[in-house]
Amino acid sequence: MKSINRMIQYFKLSLNSLLVLFIFCCVSACSTDRHEQEIYNSLKDNQSKFIFKVEGKDFYRPESIFSGHLEIVEKSFTINFFDQFDSNVMIHFGGDKWYANRPIRVPLKLINNYSSTIMFGRIKDKAKRLGIGYLMSDGFLSITALSKEKIIIKIEGKAKKYPEVDEDDPEYDVQAFLVCKKPNIDFLDVNEKEAFFSKN
Repeated sequence: MKSINRMIQYFKLSLNSLLVLFIFCCVSACSTDRHEQEIYNSLKDNQSKFIFKVEGKDFYRPESIFSGHLEIVEKSFTINFFDQFDSNVMIHFGGDKWYANRPIRVPLKLINNYSSTIMFGRIKDKAKRLGIGYLMSDGFLSITALSKEKIIIKIEGKAKKYPEVDEDDPEYDVQAFLVCKKPNIDFLDVNEKEAFFSKN
């Protein structure tokens, strides 16, 4: 009888733990969705907000607003955006039916130690023409909304600081998300019904 009571108590504790975890996940998801929507509402058409954190610190200025070149085609997805301070974010990946999954999930990697799925940088000293940049070396990119109205991208992984991008060079934790409002799409050659989606 004692053993049955212990099992019942353990079962109740497990259920309570799962319930707390479920509530926490729901609250976190709702908070993230609200933050994304607030950013989206603050933007004008063809403006984007890129929030990158390197080792927990903001990489771009809070007032940075990005726009630039965007391609969505059958074999690849490309972003090459600049802000008003000449900061730059480049994203490029591809493959057959790269848009097939929901959300779209892409592994991040270094290519031949000089290029990457994602590269991001900013001007450190304009007078001396000095900049600082990173190449993503590991992790994942997720697209949670893709349409002519809205693009939302989340990034999590490791990056190497250019030009120290060899295998033994240090890596830095990176978390980022990008919100694009009604972006101008320079090249659009994809089945929109298959590729475009929104989580709202």
